[in-house]
Amino acid sequence: MKRRNHWVLFALLLLALINLSPTEKSTMVGPKDQDRTTEPVIPPSQEKVRENGRIKVAVRLPELEFNELKAMNEAFMKEHSTEVELVNVPAGEDYGSLQQQFELGVSPDVVLLDNVWVRRYAAGGFLLPTESYYSGSLTGEVLSASLAQDEWNGYVWGVPLDADPYVWVYNAEGLKEIGHTFPSTSEEWHALIEAWNEFNSPAYLLGLDYNDPYAVMSLLWQLGAKGQGKQEAAESIFNKKGLAEAVPLLEQLQPYMINIGDDESNDQWIGSNRQEALIMLIPSTEARKYPYRGKRVFFPDPSESGNKMWIAGRSFVVTARSMNRDTAGLWISAMTTQIQQRQWHEKTGHLPALKTLYYQAMRSGLPDWITASFVKGQGITQPVTAKLPELMQQLQENSWSFLHSDIPAKQYVKQLDELNP
Repeated sequence: MKRRNHWVLFALLLLALINLSPTEKSTMVGPKDQDRTTEPVIPPSQEKVRENGRIKVAVRLPELEFNELKAMNEAFMKEHSTEVELVNVPAGEDYGSLQQQFELGVSPDVVLLDNVWVRRYAAGGFLLPTESYYSGSLTGEVLSASLAQDEWNGYVWGVPLDADPYVWVYNAEGLKEIGHTFPSTSEEWHALIEAWNEFNSPAYLLGLDYNDPYAVMSLLWQLGAKGQGKQEAAESIFNKKGLAEAVPLLEQLQPYMINIGDDESNDQWIGSNRQEALIMLIPSTEARKYPYRGKRVFFPDPSESGNKMWIAGRSFVVTARSMNRDTAGLWISAMTTQIQQRQWHEKTGHLPALKTLYYQAMRSGLPDWITASFVKGQGITQPVTAKLPELMQQLQENSWSFLHSDIPAKQYVKQLDELNP
């Protein structure tokens, strides 16, 4: 009996030993494994952080501006140990190719857009609203003219980088010689045109780029087609009643105008046609870039005259399919700080989008022609619509034909009126 119990006890111990023996391959490194290279195991969270550290930014800038942004980007990468691929898109490549990238899902994480394109791409579902990646405040902090183009459907879709208003540049002494000051009303323009006709000067009275629809639009606004009357919708480009006044005045001006966009190079100013015009309408960056001896820069106050000037600008946006929105937002925040916008103005001539810089002592080195209405946005409501890029293309084509006397004023008025919704 005792012997049987011993055998039972022995069997139980044997079963216990079998259950305790390993059933899986040992994780210990044996002699055969010592020469094998082992890969470090990276936790999933670290893999995500590493992936989010790489973003692609696409811009379309002149060489000087791109080099400045490149330096800012290198400082960012060094500080944040982040890889940012900065690409300068060729000047000849239009925004149509960018939309193809959006549609194919191969677009960059961040794009620098002209403000007029932000609403267009937001309405197409290609962008992320700023609240999903940008922690700063925009409403009330940036110029209203810049922010208006970035808003759509109750959201903001871009972070403004800079502003570039159109301005008058004129020769005050030249005007004085013919007994006039700079005109601020349609009546004064009419009187100046008559005086210029009698003066019989070989130079030109007015110069602007015929290929620039924003310059032409600003000129029409200044001549009476104020853009938006009290009854016009926000999308309206011209005041219908004002067109009947502005276009005939432009027709009187046309024989004394010169297309300053005909110059073979924007850098060839000395002896060029641009210096032969008594008055020019150009972007403020052009006014700063080239010397105008004895000439004044003037931005009309729309709250006084009712006549506006277009305010161009650019904004950073994050594309809808970006998987790195946090890194993209961090990069945009770093590129648009007060310090960076001040430096951007000093290097490129583009005005800052942040209002704070206009209120600081010494105005941060900003030009003295800037008015309070420009900063506060008084009377500077501009047309906003997702179709604005196409409308400006149509305006450019129509204006080119009219300014070259290919179509009559009546037809031009009709074409301009059709641009309104």
